Amino acid sequence: MSKLLFTRVPFNPVSLGLVCNFIAHYPPFDGYEFGQMVKSLRYQIEQQTHLIGSIDDAIVAYVGWIVTNREIAETWVANKGPLNPDPGGTAIAATIMATRSSSHILPLIKEAKLLNLDKSVYWKRDFIDARGAMKRAVRKRDA
Repeated sequence: MSKLLFTRVPFNPVSLGLVCNFIAHYPPFDGYEFGQMVKSLRYQIEQQTHLIGSIDDAIVAYVGWIVTNREIAETWVANKGPLNPDPGGTAIAATIMATRSSSHILPLIKEAKLLNLDKSVYWKRDFIDARGAMKRAVRKRDA
């Protein structure tokens, strides 16, 4: 059995196209406006705030985030304001995650956390059934 490998791709039209094609197959992203999704994915690839899981050179998982600060992230998680970047911020907000198999989720999250050990992590999760949205945060203690 082939191993799940993790990487970040360089920003170029081919990488962006491959990631867009992968994400477009998974709810809720398959129903999102094309322009907004491409803009978000482009930003994450340009900023290198993403991680791709692959098996045998095929993309099987993607997670992308935005570096921001705690105040912006907490406002966003509470649905009380927009999510704006803060390149020097102490938090990340995971905004896009899709996997071919649920078995890829935990390894993908663990690998992404290793890239952001010094940051608090915020995310929202939407389900394709009637469960609604779930919000989470893992805050780092201030030194």
